[in-house]
Amino acid sequence: MLGVITIGIDPEYSLGPITLAWHGMTIAIGIGLGTVFAARWLRERDLSPEPLYTLTMLLAVAGLVGGRLFYLAEHGGPLLSSRGFTFDGGVILAALALAFWVWRNRLFGDYLDAIAAGLPFGVAIGRIGDVINGEHYGPVSNSLLAVRNSHPEAQTPDSRLAYENGGLYEVMLASVIFAIVWPLRHRLPRTGDVAWLVLGLFSIGRFFLFFVREDSPELALGLSNAQWTSLVMLALVIVGRTVTARWSSPDRGRESPVR
Repeated sequence: MLGVITIGIDPEYSLGPITLAWHGMTIAIGIGLGTVFAARWLRERDLSPEPLYTLTMLLAVAGLVGGRLFYLAEHGGPLLSSRGFTFDGGVILAALALAFWVWRNRLFGDYLDAIAAGLPFGVAIGRIGDVINGEHYGPVSNSLLAVRNSHPEAQTPDSRLAYENGGLYEVMLASVIFAIVWPLRHRLPRTGDVAWLVLGLFSIGRFFLFFVREDSPELALGLSNAQWTSLVMLALVIVGRTVTARWSSPDRGRESPVR
C-alpha cells in the first residue's frame, strides 16, 4: 500500500524462555533516557541527581497504577492486565505522588522541574511501542502518517488496512514538547515553571490529538472523556501556576523547602 507507513513487527518477541513486549521495552528505555536528561538538568543547577532513583521508581509505579485505574473508570475490565492504560491517569497520579514525595522529603522544587524536563523525551520513546503494537488507532486512512500494522497479532482491527495511529501522533507531540521545553529549561523565571509548561503543553496537544483517536468514549458536547480531562488539566495548570508564582521569586530563588 503506497502512501502509508507499514509495520510488520510482532508486538511480542521471545528472548529464550522469556516473552517480552515492545511496549514494555520502549517504556523502560523511555524512563531511563528521560532520567538521564533529568539528571543533566540537576547537575547544571549544582543539585545532586541521587534522589532521581527514588523519584523515577515512584513515577513508574504511580504512572502504571494511575493509568490502569483511569482506564478501568473509562472502559471497565479486570483489575490486572498487561493492556489498557491511559496517559492522563498516569500523569495525574504520578504528579501528585512526586509532588508529595518532594514536599515530604524537603527537596527543592527543582526536582519536579527536572523530571518534567526529561518527561517528554521519555514519553516519545515509550510511545514507539504503541506504534509497533497498533494501539490507539483512529479511522481508516491513506494519509502519509497513517500506519498499517500488517502483523496478525497487532491490535488494529484489520491488518490489510491503514489507520490514523494515535501512538505515532503521541511520539510527534512529545518530541515537539521536548524541543520546546529543553532549550527553555533554565530561562523560565520561577521554580515550577518547567513542570507547569510541560503539563500545559501535553493538555493542549492531547485535546486536539483525540480528534483523530477513537479509543476514548464520548462524554459530552461531542468531546471525548480524554478531551474533557485535558481541558480540566489545562485549567488546573493555569490555576496552579498562578498560585505557585506567588510563592517563588522570579529569579528562581530557593523558596521551596530546603533539603
